Amino acid sequence: MASNKGDNKKGGRGGGVYLAAVEGGGTTFVVSVACVLSYDDENSDSSSSTIINIGSTKLQILHTATIPPSGEEEYTPQQIIDEACNFFKMHLPSPNGCYSALGIATFGPAGVDPNTMNESYGTILSGSPKKLWRGLDILSPISEACGLLSVDRVGFDTDVNAPALAEFRHRCYQLEEQQNDDHNNNNKPLTSLAYITIGTGVGVGLVINSQPVHGLLHPEGGHICVQPLPNDNFTGYSWGPKSPYQGKSTVEGIASSVALTERCIQMEQEREMVKKLYRPSSSSSDNNTTTTGSSSDDDKIKKNKMNGDNAQTREILTKLPDSHPIWLHASNAIANLCVSILLLTSCQKIVLGGGIMKRTILYPMIRSRVHTLLNGYLDSVDELSTEDKLKDVIVTSSWEEVGSGLVGAYNLALDKLEDVTTNDDTQQKLKKQKLKSEESERHLFTSGVLAGIGISFGCALMVSLLGRGSSRR
Repeated sequence: MASNKGDNKKGGRGGGVYLAAVEGGGTTFVVSVACVLSYDDENSDSSSSTIINIGSTKLQILHTATIPPSGEEEYTPQQIIDEACNFFKMHLPSPNGCYSALGIATFGPAGVDPNTMNESYGTILSGSPKKLWRGLDILSPISEACGLLSVDRVGFDTDVNAPALAEFRHRCYQLEEQQNDDHNNNNKPLTSLAYITIGTGVGVGLVINSQPVHGLLHPEGGHICVQPLPNDNFTGYSWGPKSPYQGKSTVEGIASSVALTERCIQMEQEREMVKKLYRPSSSSSDNNTTTTGSSSDDDKIKKNKMNGDNAQTREILTKLPDSHPIWLHASNAIANLCVSILLLTSCQKIVLGGGIMKRTILYPMIRSRVHTLLNGYLDSVDELSTEDKLKDVIVTSSWEEVGSGLVGAYNLALDKLEDVTTNDDTQQKLKKQKLKSEESERHLFTSGVLAGIGISFGCALMVSLLGRGSSRR
């Protein structure tokens, strides 16, 4: 079962505006329900729930669950979808029986454009390295569980583009508020932002000229090649065969939790080999014991899928100290990606998120490496001129407690809600215009009829008068 946080009561405040949100990862989903708070609700007691702001919009998160819960065995993709559907059915708002809108922010590659990818829209595409997810429809069953039979109220995008847009809008709002408070504030307006998530995979979302980038598909910046550290002998991660460049020397192939876990395993195996080579031999029985133990370990690794594709195996990363060398490899790969983004897009902000970035030591390491890799080339740009100033360019998520991915999903739902509201308003205006036009036409018709009757009566009167005059003569 999914682990559930929040109260069990249905409903909430905010005029009955309830949003459903899904942050879809390759191994876990986070599902959540929130209500939009109105201005009247801002001073209400919210101690029992989480309040988040996306720009000027305030949301109260009522229920949240992780599927599967931490510590449980991995679920199949279908089990994850089924549990997500059960969660939303359990918390359906009353009395409407459906949510106001739904936002789904999923890992990629995914079909995110309903206009050019109508057959694959809402699905994980066949190019995904996660073979069990290929072709799976995420959108339809969850939409149906939320009581939303039309996609008009459902937003679907990647788990990087969605938070990129949410971060962008939220930071734009903050800049506007600062300028309103300080009229002497001459900060440049924000027009571009990149969001990078580093978890089981690595994804990049881009907002350029205030618009999210989709193009042919959506950005897949986690698969660009980078310059590895000297003497790096890592043989590549297990998702490589289905990834660009075979996953060798790519950001995801080095910095993802899958790759980092497999690097750890490789390093441990190399250490064991060195120990065996240089361990003093005491007796043949000891040697036999050692050999048997090593073979047993290898069998255990194969039997228990001791690779980065296994969620329980990836837990070893949480036990590593900050001084472990894998963090040097991770920070170098992420820094290479940041440099590429800066050189290609001239982005004003790069937001880093995802599970790996909970290792906070990585932020200063990444900024330091970025400054080194830029090699003074962009020192003419004040924001990039020193390592210290990079703190304002390479930044943490605005919603570290909740996570930018989930907030991005809520932002997708809010966008759809706004579109529907705008369309409804437009339809109402058109309806009023039509009624007014019809009324005007009826008025003209009535006026024409009356005018015709008046003219006919006048003509008849004239004929009658002329007839009388003629008879007198």
